[in-house]
Amino acid sequence: MEMLLVFIIEKWREIMEIKRYLGFTDEIKKPRKTKVENELSRYYRYNGKIYNAVTFLCVKLLEGCYPEKEENYRYYKRNGELSKPKTLYMYMYPDGKQYFDLNKTQYDFVCYLLENKLNTKESMLAYDKADIEHIEALKRTEQEEKACQEAEEHRKTQERERMKKIIAEETQYILQEEKEITDSIFLDMYGKENGDYSLAALIHNFDDPYCKEEIISRLHNDNKASIKIFECITGLKLPKGYKERKAYLKSISVLNFKEAAGYKPRKRREEKEVQKEEFYINECSPEGQKWTKVLAEPFTKYGVDMFVRYSNGSFSISLAEAGMKVCDGKTKIECINNLKKFVDDRGKATFLQMVKDATEKMYKVTGINPRYEVV
Repeated sequence: MEMLLVFIIEKWREIMEIKRYLGFTDEIKKPRKTKVENELSRYYRYNGKIYNAVTFLCVKLLEGCYPEKEENYRYYKRNGELSKPKTLYMYMYPDGKQYFDLNKTQYDFVCYLLENKLNTKESMLAYDKADIEHIEALKRTEQEEKACQEAEEHRKTQERERMKKIIAEETQYILQEEKEITDSIFLDMYGKENGDYSLAALIHNFDDPYCKEEIISRLHNDNKASIKIFECITGLKLPKGYKERKAYLKSISVLNFKEAAGYKPRKRREEKEVQKEEFYINECSPEGQKWTKVLAEPFTKYGVDMFVRYSNGSFSISLAEAGMKVCDGKTKIECINNLKKFVDDRGKATFLQMVKDATEKMYKVTGINPRYEVV
């Protein structure tokens, strides 16, 4: 009989392997769940074989071991002092005379097995098999969903790229009326022409999902120029709130558009007091340096023609012929004071030479300033 028991135990050790946690960690939330699973995944050597903690504890349970604990356990240290009381967790051998220590996680796991009647080899292996199949099914579902998402993202990316090419091509053939609307709005609001007519091209393809999505993303509350361009080209009045504006844009189609309405520049108090003229700034673009027309106030100082311009929340003073910014400031007065400091620090003669050098350099790179072309 004893030999038969030894044989059965050896067979358990040969074929017994629990790959997961038999449901013990299912109700435990992260991050503690990870810590518990790491503890139960540790490996132990037992009778010349390597087991993970779950399998090892199951094998010992099948051999007849059982869990016990002793509260307020104390022992004498090497120095003869009595230790502080603690709870001793034990895995008792079948004879009840010997035991080996368990930590609390291991003890709770063994108690869980007994409470859930997972105390036979058949019940353990059946549960583990079902659990593995369930996890693998979840992984397959997750992989399939991920593959579908990636495929959909790829499709959307290709569609976006396709529409970008269409929009880039169509931008070159925007109606002159729409160009004038765009330029007028940017010139009025920011003091310079825009030169980017992609919004008009997007409006032409408004019913395309990509184009509608791009338009909605552009027409946020801080992008007042784009909002006004959309209203003028479509003849529609958009809601003031972004949330309401998004909902409205999603609900309409090209069929709701009306005739384009021309843009009337805003009347500003300062425009009645200050006479503005057309100047050109020299700025960098993807194609290289170029002249860009702006509306600004003429300004002459130190015998040099300049202009004062308000843009993006600040004032700036630029050289009229070179189109290059000299200084800026939060107010016009601050800007002029900064110019005075700039010249005082370098001297008037040096400043005038800098103006001459800058003009020659800009003319070599960009050609003559359109304002100074001889008709």
